[in-house]
Amino acid sequence: MSCFLGAINFAYAQSVEDSLKLALKEASGSERTRILINLAKVSQDNNQSLSYATQALSFASSNSEKSSATNQIAWTFKNLFQFDSAKLYVKKALEYAEKQNDPLVISDVYSTYGSIFNNTGGFDSALFYNKKALEYRIEAGDEQAQAASMNNIATVLQRLSRYDESMEYINQSISIYLASNDKRSAADSYLNKGNLLNSLGAMDSAYVSFQNALKEYEALGLKSMMPYALINMATVAVQLERLEDAERRFIQSRDILLEGNKNPQLLAFSYNGIGGVYQAKQQNDSALFMFKEAEKYALAAQNEYLLSMVYNNLGDIFRAEEEYNTAVNHLSKAHELKTKIGDITGLASVSITLASTYKSLGELEKADKYYQEGIKLSEQTDDKVTKRKAYQEMYLFQKQINRFENSLAYLEKFMMLDDSLINDRNLDKIAELNTQYETEKKEQQIALQEAQLGEQALKLERNRLLMIGLVLIVILFLAIIFLVRNRAKKNEQLILQEAQLKLREAELNAVINSQEKERNRFARDLHDGFGQLISVLKLNLSGLNDKDAQHPEKRLEVFRNGESVINDMYAELRSICFDLMPQTLVKKGITTALKEFGDRITQSKKVVCEVIVFSNKERLPEIVEISLFRICQEWVNNVMKYADASHITIQLTRDETELTLTVEDNGKGFDTELFYNGKGNGWKNIQTRLNLIKGEFDLDSHPDRRGTMMTVNLHEASIKRIPTSTEKQITA
Repeated sequence: MSCFLGAINFAYAQSVEDSLKLALKEASGSERTRILINLAKVSQDNNQSLSYATQALSFASSNSEKSSATNQIAWTFKNLFQFDSAKLYVKKALEYAEKQNDPLVISDVYSTYGSIFNNTGGFDSALFYNKKALEYRIEAGDEQAQAASMNNIATVLQRLSRYDESMEYINQSISIYLASNDKRSAADSYLNKGNLLNSLGAMDSAYVSFQNALKEYEALGLKSMMPYALINMATVAVQLERLEDAERRFIQSRDILLEGNKNPQLLAFSYNGIGGVYQAKQQNDSALFMFKEAEKYALAAQNEYLLSMVYNNLGDIFRAEEEYNTAVNHLSKAHELKTKIGDITGLASVSITLASTYKSLGELEKADKYYQEGIKLSEQTDDKVTKRKAYQEMYLFQKQINRFENSLAYLEKFMMLDDSLINDRNLDKIAELNTQYETEKKEQQIALQEAQLGEQALKLERNRLLMIGLVLIVILFLAIIFLVRNRAKKNEQLILQEAQLKLREAELNAVINSQEKERNRFARDLHDGFGQLISVLKLNLSGLNDKDAQHPEKRLEVFRNGESVINDMYAELRSICFDLMPQTLVKKGITTALKEFGDRITQSKKVVCEVIVFSNKERLPEIVEISLFRICQEWVNNVMKYADASHITIQLTRDETELTLTVEDNGKGFDTELFYNGKGNGWKNIQTRLNLIKGEFDLDSHPDRRGTMMTVNLHEASIKRIPTSTEKQITA
């Protein structure tokens, strides 16, 4: 369960808002703009907040005021779940902030960027922008703002499962808040720390941390923050099997929300939690009602992660009631959403449940498909509990359809994993038994010493033999485990090698196809463009053979026409050379080459191409610059062919640890799976370049909305890596 920070006490906010409204009547100039921005921040009504921020922007005169007002508009659109508008305004806010060159103003904009990406699931981007905000706040020396950024970074790191780093940032923020006696912010940090402890499995400690946060919110009168702590406490209570406590906390959070601002996201969590408790108590009718309420509020919040949870729970309920078709409907929705948001662990569990449901319906082909998918995903995440369930289900399913060899293979996997899961418990039991045994042995020794020394020696010998036998059994058991694991490891290595060979073959085919495509295009350009111009020049020069060419005026005309054609030939030749290998890229690097590329596209008057570079450091390795340029060139050409876009933005950002290239357009969206699985060479060419430079690729697009963003990330090791001669030949 994630915690969401940022709510403020309603009564306090209303009082501040009233005071600001009174001050606004007497204010003018910059003071009026400042008051309107503050009104936008404290207003409990998002639409009213948007109105205040828009007024502030209309009165703003300096770049700092314009940036703050535009940034507040972006923040409000984010709260209204209008993320496209939020991204548009935060981009404008950054432009104003960079003109002002005020570290705090710039940091606020980057913080908003991070929050938008965090809410939309772009956690890597969220981490990048929140770290940028922290850098500027450290430069400005504002410790309170630094602590806020540390909290934001810790939250994102939890989503990325980087728990050790997250704990470091949380502890730093708590230290700052406690030093400044900021109890409210410290309570928020304790809430985040509780989430982290829960992720690490320290559930008792997590519960105490959430409870401390709840006490602080109650003491400060922050009733609007209490549901965050209560929902998290209830979630941990479920994990600790304290169902009555969990039910009480969930209901308490729901009642507070219904009395207050009715936050749809939190209400969805509350109702889903109550339904989960009822489901655990086998009160399915009550659970079904609560899950339906959770679905209603999750839809209102537009939270796909929440919806996937609710649909999964509804599918489980209908499956338990043997309403299999209805169960399939809800489980399929959960499967689609978890695929979309990249929840691999949750997707594995849903796939297995969906497979079992199809098996109950007698649709064995679909059951087999989803069993295979669930096993693959659970092995990918190494979720032992889900893997154990998947192997067990698959063993029974293969047996049912008379595939006895497959059934036996999955049974062996199940037994091996089952042994692994209980191994720790067995070791604890062995230690406990050994302790009991040692205690009993000492008592017997004392009794035997008092009775008969000879009998004592005999029993000691017997005990020694028993210990040797136990040790031999343990050694044999460990040897069997080692042999089985070693065999499994070798099989995995063989599978991996085969996959690598296939991948290499695909890369080589893509390179060959790309080279042939370039040769054909080069020949076509020479024939259609250069060849025609030569024909025109030849035709023009043939006029010199006519009698009229003896006149100076005629020769001058032929000369001028020939000069014009030669100029066209030069321009055509430069264009062909640029497509083959831009000299700007070779001589001046990726930054200048991208700008020239953007200018050429804009000059074509088909689309406006904007190039933004946030860093202009030393040159990159040749293989990196060429690969990034070719990836960008390939993607932009596809956008111009298929997306019907009017604007393209190319952005290159580099810091100490990574380099990021993004290409964003306002054209038609598309199904990313069709792109990845397409038969064309576009994705294969891009993938080949990415493999050469160890790049990470991300694509954000959807058929139901306009706009697409392609992102390539390179880490420090890839940026500094020296390319081999083979790589240079492949890239050329």
